[in-house]
Amino acid sequence: MKNISKIFTVLFLISGNFVQSQSLDDILKEHFSAMGQDNILKVNTQKLTGKMVQGGIEIPFIQMGKRPDYVRVEGTFQALTFIQTYNGKEGWSLNPFAGVTDPQPMTEDALKQMKYQADMDGMLWNWKDKGYTVTFDGKEDMEGTSCFKVKLVTKDGDTFTYYIDSDSYILLRTNTKLKIMGNETNTDTYYSNYRQIEGMAVPGKIENKMNGQSAGTIVVDTVVINTVLPDSLFQKPAKKL
Repeated sequence: MKNISKIFTVLFLISGNFVQSQSLDDILKEHFSAMGQDNILKVNTQKLTGKMVQGGIEIPFIQMGKRPDYVRVEGTFQALTFIQTYNGKEGWSLNPFAGVTDPQPMTEDALKQMKYQADMDGMLWNWKDKGYTVTFDGKEDMEGTSCFKVKLVTKDGDTFTYYIDSDSYILLRTNTKLKIMGNETNTDTYYSNYRQIEGMAVPGKIENKMNGQSAGTIVVDTVVINTVLPDSLFQKPAKKL
């Protein structure tokens, strides 16, 4: 009887893992469909404009991305422009708000974050090929909305938990735990005001919170797809005189 019990226990565990795996595959399939993944894969460049709102201050910004993994972010306030660039291997920051007029190389931690951001397909797409671990962590209520929780862990131990609306399969929130300088940071990002742009669901409002407190909101005004963006935009910025 004990042996039979052990067999049923093993079968139950195998069955449970199979159901979880199938559920994860189904959730991701529906999620990619809702977000317009087929069209996302056709995007070679993207240019977003809008404003960053923090502490009552609005800062116009431009964010550009280009395959394979280029990123450039600019923010202008009172005639000063903050610039971050990443060319897939190296990254630089130019921060005149801190009195720095020479572009500074990014730290290893900052480069890691830019690498995540540069993934135009999204980290969940082809996650196995990228060396990530992804699991389905059940459902959770988020301010009255039932969400699937999908957890992604990188090789470095960074964790991204995606909260996907169980009805629409649209991404509503991401909880990010990054290891920076040996310490763990915990950030929540909320996505809302979605609109359809060339067959893709694009959030018009992105709010970041740290420890439950708002750390700033991004409002996206325009999105331009597959425009010409020279590679030079993503290299080391020129010194500001």
